[in-house]
Amino acid sequence: MLTRRNLLKSTTALWVSSLLGTGGLRADTVPTGPINVLWIVVDDMGYGDLSSTGRLNYSTPNIDRLGREGVTMSHAYVYPVCTASRTAFLTGHSPQKYGLEGVLMPGYTAGLPANSINAAKEFKASGYRTALIGKWHLGEQPASLPNAQGFDDFFGTIHGETGYYTHIKTGGTLDFNQNGTNSDIKGYTTDLYGSKAISFLRENRSRPFFLNLSYNAPHYYLDAPSEYQSRFTGTAGAKMYAAVVTSLDDSIGRVLDELEHLGLDKNTLVIFTTDNGAPQGEGSNAPFSGFKNSLLEGGIRSPLMARLPGVIPRGLRSNQTFAAWDLLPTCLSMAGIATATSFEGTDLKALFTTPGATNPASRCFRYTMAGKILRAVVKEHWKLSYDENTGTTSLFDLANDETETTDVSAANATKVAELKADWNAWSGSFAPSLGTW
Repeated sequence: MLTRRNLLKSTTALWVSSLLGTGGLRADTVPTGPINVLWIVVDDMGYGDLSSTGRLNYSTPNIDRLGREGVTMSHAYVYPVCTASRTAFLTGHSPQKYGLEGVLMPGYTAGLPANSINAAKEFKASGYRTALIGKWHLGEQPASLPNAQGFDDFFGTIHGETGYYTHIKTGGTLDFNQNGTNSDIKGYTTDLYGSKAISFLRENRSRPFFLNLSYNAPHYYLDAPSEYQSRFTGTAGAKMYAAVVTSLDDSIGRVLDELEHLGLDKNTLVIFTTDNGAPQGEGSNAPFSGFKNSLLEGGIRSPLMARLPGVIPRGLRSNQTFAAWDLLPTCLSMAGIATATSFEGTDLKALFTTPGATNPASRCFRYTMAGKILRAVVKEHWKLSYDENTGTTSLFDLANDETETTDVSAANATKVAELKADWNAWSGSFAPSLGTW
């Protein structure tokens, strides 16, 4: 009988064979056996918050290492808030499919429905051990919790804003969970999550795994161990932010080192990304304008990196459009997993593996802020934006105007019409429609 796990093995073999046939990879560098998948998702980190993207008052050598050893996607897009981006990562669809465009707060009944198709379920069906370590933020009702959504193991917080040491959520109650049970575990969340991830790697070194390592750092309200805070000078806020991110980078370094120690680094696809831009007054979204809760580049441009030795070329950079909902179909393809599931996102493996690969397709965004609708369409280096607050539509040439300061719509009416048509086609794919432009 051809089980899905056997199909995985045969598909992976064919995929590796096809790579070898290109002449671009040596046989001794190509991973053997199933490809493990590790997502490292950080919270509220701005595009400019890494050493590799311009930060000067602290360093992030471990995160930057992923870019040196793999691909850096300079035009990767997420949603401007946590819940929406995490929905897109996990399901391969824009968050509107599940009605999760905004932020879920404690007490809300919304969340991922029981019948959602998502990464945990897809990988689990192919024999993978699945785990979520860290922040969930996709619903607190029983059917929406991580274990009900396909994760074999869950260790972390259900909600969005939880104390680094207290583990108290907004509203004043404990929010630290192990497989459905609230637990009063002591410690700093960044350290707890890194240590738990290392334990998971050790326990599953001999079987394929999908691990979603979802740090709450550097989300406010910021806190860090005193030994990190003492390393920095400047204002209290700057010192704390540097301490939080440095601690985060060290934790990620420990996880990457453990992958290498266990001999898993050669067949583990590692993804690093953030769920939205930094809020005003916290991190840096430089060189872009805007912050979390906006569709300006500073709110939705993510520093995404991916590494899989022998498959993803070292030091590759891609300036092609990649959106949060492309992540799941791309990772399934990279792992050699054939699926009958249809995703809104696209398999963009070629952007990870092939210098010069392109993505000419558009990506559409809709977000409601303070009751007003924001829209954006990104297609190659063009971006069309609409702000219901002002009733204005603007076109930006991101190749020459990454800060979105000069509206060039008047001189590019054909491009405006093209991107509006892309929006209307995407909007019309929902029932009811999300509106015409």
